[in-house]
Amino acid sequence: MTRTGPDVAAPPLPSLEGLTAQFYEHCRREELSFQRCSGCDRWRHVPRLACARCGSDAWSWQRSSGRGVVFSHTVIHRALHPGFDEAVPFVCAVVEMDEGVRMVARMVGVVADGTAMLADAAVEVVYVHVADDVVLPAFRLPAAEVRGDGRR
Repeated sequence: MTRTGPDVAAPPLPSLEGLTAQFYEHCRREELSFQRCSGCDRWRHVPRLACARCGSDAWSWQRSSGRGVVFSHTVIHRALHPGFDEAVPFVCAVVEMDEGVRMVARMVGVVADGTAMLADAAVEVVYVHVADDVVLPAFRLPAAEVRGDGRR
């Protein structure tokens, strides 16, 4: 049963300030983009002012392929914020992107009963519209990887 009304907490939204705002602006346009250092060409995430590898403060936003592999995952069974009460259980994954950066995001279209074998699974980005001005990246198994029952 889905609860609605003024007493139901909304999930927290990301802070839309500084470099974080820039990252989520790309997501709002359904473009997954990461910073890329102009000094050493290294991709990076989370957004920051200088490269951890070479120290350069010269960088640009570059569009990602949107593809990667699951590095690790877990099934969230207990909501640690009331805004997620209706969402549990769900799968949260660390995805290693083709560009080499890792990011944490929710998996969609995967049965969250702990039986899905996701380690090293190929994934692709999808976008979840959570507010008028906030779109979050999430990941799914490519259509060819999903069986008819929704399991890998």
